[in-house]
Amino acid sequence: MSTGVLQAVVYSMRDFEVGGRYRSRSVGFDGTQRDGVVVTVGISVTRNEEALLLEDLYQSLHTHGYDPFRTKSRDLTLPPGEVIDVLKRCNGEIGIYYHTDGVNLGFAEPTHSAMLLQDLEAPPNDTVAIVDGADGYAKKLYRAADGMGLSPPPVAHCPQSELYFPHLLLADLAAGVIADKLNQNRTAFYGTTTSDPIQVLDDTTPSSYQGDWNKGYESVARQSGRTPEPPFIQRRADTVRERVACWFHGYFGTTNGPAPDSDSVTPVISRLQNLECREVATWLSSV
Repeated sequence: MSTGVLQAVVYSMRDFEVGGRYRSRSVGFDGTQRDGVVVTVGISVTRNEEALLLEDLYQSLHTHGYDPFRTKSRDLTLPPGEVIDVLKRCNGEIGIYYHTDGVNLGFAEPTHSAMLLQDLEAPPNDTVAIVDGADGYAKKLYRAADGMGLSPPPVAHCPQSELYFPHLLLADLAAGVIADKLNQNRTAFYGTTTSDPIQVLDDTTPSSYQGDWNKGYESVARQSGRTPEPPFIQRRADTVRERVACWFHGYFGTTNGPAPDSDSVTPVISRLQNLECREVATWLSSV
């Protein structure tokens, strides 16, 4: 192994192994509903960008009670501005769609997610899409994509994904903040100009009966379309250390099944330090 390749391995997070291929990028999705307003947020990051985001989340939110791999979004009371600030500092790409006429969240979120796969950097051969929940949520995303005529990257499902992946936690937090804002004022984002890292912030309500929105939504509602089942590794994690191990190795959570082979956080701390994520590495050393 050449010096350059060895250094890249030592300084990088481990790739996902999904669908028989190693993948260095993921797009994590989460959606929420507030009184008829549905918001879906997608965040596309490399594995190293996940680590950098984890450091930012820890630095920004630890004083509000956030502990990585332990705290769920519902257990946090955060100033909305702080969530948006973390979102804007994200090194990856972000897409946001919302709908304001009382559609079904279970159909709207996968439809938005499929649309975002077209907007964000998500090369099918190097990306995995991550959805929160059981396998039925992955099937819905496949159905939405099939209705639009898309060939999405493989989709992995992960119950309680916000406890395993920092970008899934941020997507959950951001969706809630944006939904609350829209619930107060449906026109809050009209005319908004996006800038990096936010690639899209758009209202799908005017497209209720046309275009990709309608095709995807109807496909999910009818339960039609292909639903592949690509292989990926799932492990049951009951402790912070086990969830850290899963995150580092690119494993996805499950409610049953084997635990990770090891819950050692030593290699994770080393990689985080190499990536200059020193504060969260120090915190992790005390877990």
